[in-house]
Amino acid sequence: PLSVGSIQFGIGAMYAALVWATGLRTLPKVSSLTLVTFVGLCHCSGQLFSMLSFNAGTVSFTHIVKAMEPFFSALVSALVVGKWMKPQVYATLVPVVSGVGYACMKERAFSFIAFITAMMSNVAFAFRAVASKQAMSSLGLSSANLFGLVTWVAFLISVPMAFVGEGWSGFVDMWKSATTTVLAEDGSAVAVAATISNKDLIRQIIVSGLLHYLNNEVMYLALSNVHPVTLAVGNTMKRVFIVIASVIVFRTPITIQVGIGSAIGIGGVLLYSLTKQHYEALEKAEAAASAGKRKKR
Repeated sequence: PLSVGSIQFGIGAMYAALVWATGLRTLPKVSSLTLVTFVGLCHCSGQLFSMLSFNAGTVSFTHIVKAMEPFFSALVSALVVGKWMKPQVYATLVPVVSGVGYACMKERAFSFIAFITAMMSNVAFAFRAVASKQAMSSLGLSSANLFGLVTWVAFLISVPMAFVGEGWSGFVDMWKSATTTVLAEDGSAVAVAATISNKDLIRQIIVSGLLHYLNNEVMYLALSNVHPVTLAVGNTMKRVFIVIASVIVFRTPITIQVGIGSAIGIGGVLLYSLTKQHYEALEKAEAAASAGKRKKR
């Protein structure tokens, strides 16, 4: 998983370099490498921890744990930025997280490694969102250019991590296991569906790398316009759409549990948005009233 994650970062980095080289985007000027490097480290850590979690446990279990991302984003945002939202707003995160977790809870297999790595991914992504928001405002970088720089930092950090964690021999062994057909004792092929050709595997890794980059670039565009906690809520709801996509692509039958959990999660998102807008409007009204009183004095 570390090697594949590093390759995906590399594909994204090449894409970013291409759009800068062709002039489609202006080459960014960075005034603080420290902040960009920190965001890149968080991005790299969060993604690699996620892949380790997927590798150690089931996909549904990892999504259940990662559904708690809004809580981590709310905590980190409050502690780092120092701005707390109303308790009523935080309370609306409960149905979002619990609904998505319930919808994704198809398998109850518990893996301690998958749990720990998924939790560490939540922490890393929470810091990434808050630090990225600060970088956009303090460094004057666009969301797309910032993510391009962050991807390059993540790629450069992930390469030595992949070599230390898996090594070239480990990567070769995993590649062979994915592309080699297992033969039964009578010589007939078994588990053919689980193997693909080298060409198809290369194509899938390239496509996944591009999709991973573009997905996160859109996420950064959203982050430039919303609060980090709002972004975390959106990422949590994305897990419901992953379930729906699996139903369409893999023809997995949807259960009543998935329907109920999805409805609770979506309702929680709506409740979060309305509650947050309500208290933001009250704060603006109070600030305007306070400013009016000072002018009269």
